[in-house]
Amino acid sequence: MSRLCTRTCLWGVLLSALLLPLHGEAAKPADHQARMAKIERERNRQRLWHQSVLSAGIAATAASAHSRALRQKKQRQATLALLRRGIIPGDSGLGWVPLTTDELLRETGSPQLLSALAKVLDTLDAQIGRPYRWGGQTPGQGFDCSGLVWFAFRDAINWPIPRTAQALFTDPRMAAVFTTELRRGDLVFFYIHRRDVPDHVGIYLGNHQFIEAPRTGLSIRISQLDQPFWQQHYAGARRVLTEHNLRH
Repeated sequence: MSRLCTRTCLWGVLLSALLLPLHGEAAKPADHQARMAKIERERNRQRLWHQSVLSAGIAATAASAHSRALRQKKQRQATLALLRRGIIPGDSGLGWVPLTTDELLRETGSPQLLSALAKVLDTLDAQIGRPYRWGGQTPGQGFDCSGLVWFAFRDAINWPIPRTAQALFTDPRMAAVFTTELRRGDLVFFYIHRRDVPDHVGIYLGNHQFIEAPRTGLSIRISQLDQPFWQQHYAGARRVLTEHNLRH
């Protein structure tokens, strides 16, 4: 009996010795799989992190681009608003600021002329931004160049204002004015489509500026007389506001 037990124990030890390597070999693949799974999870985590960073960067770039586009749109709108009022943005010389009463009085030399000029300038200021309309002579219609002159001076002058640029230029009741003697309220004339007679007129505002109803598609605006285009097409000036011409 003792021998049988001893033999059985020996066989058990031998079997254990034989089976242990098998269990070790079986464990190795399991450990390897676990390590590979861990590596794969880490790779996935890294990939997701990079994707989130990239997405955040794209979103930030898109938001920045949208913000930049919005700023540019607002700038364009502001620029258009200025242009409609006859002011060219970026050119500090185009901000029309009428003279004070004392300065205007010194320029006109007459309280009566000053009063008439102030009304004319107020009338003109209220028309800035209105549309050009060929044949128009009221705010409701819009204005062409001579229509704007007619509307501004119609109640200030004691005779009917001519209704075309050519007739205004040749009217003997208005004296010719040298460029160096221009005064607010003087009419300035230009050759645009013809070289024999002026076909465009504006009203001088001082500081080398004049107000005009330019052409179809544009609005009444303030322009700079000393710009090359206007200098090349300049025809002369006439003074309509004088003591003799005033309506009393």
